[in-house]
Amino acid sequence: MIDNQDREKLWELIKEIRFSMISHSTESQEIHAQPMTMLNSERMNESQNLYFILKNTNDLVNAIESGRNQIGLSFAKPSDSIYVSISAHAHISTNSALIDELWNSSAENWFEGRDDPSVRVLVAEAISAEYWNITDNKMTQLFKVMKGSLTGKTDEPHAEHKKMNL
Repeated sequence: MIDNQDREKLWELIKEIRFSMISHSTESQEIHAQPMTMLNSERMNESQNLYFILKNTNDLVNAIESGRNQIGLSFAKPSDSIYVSISAHAHISTNSALIDELWNSSAENWFEGRDDPSVRVLVAEAISAEYWNITDNKMTQLFKVMKGSLTGKTDEPHAEHKKMNL
């Protein structure tokens, strides 16, 4: 199990990004990715679950219900040099209490209310993660690039990079 510090660090990196590219395998074994909005509001729970609302006709629902439940979630915030990749096991839920907890005004745009029979929740249970977080500020990064172009010697930016088994 991941220690609380790692879970908190992972959450700190992704909590404001909100949008994820979720990858899954198709019936023909191709990798397909689509953007989704993460609905966790405060934190990752103890089970490392991330939540997304989708329609029952979404390709992800078919893939997961057909046993292709390994997914990848990618988060990026280039303005802050944050990049996160999460591998997860996924399942689909129709639990009305969970739908009520996650429901928000964005979901209203896609459904005819929370009781719409097509509402599904994608539950992504994170099993591993990797992140890259460049800690140099933009001026330092620019200076290192300019210095490298003048001297021919590259100077790597200071970065946090970590792999975690969850």
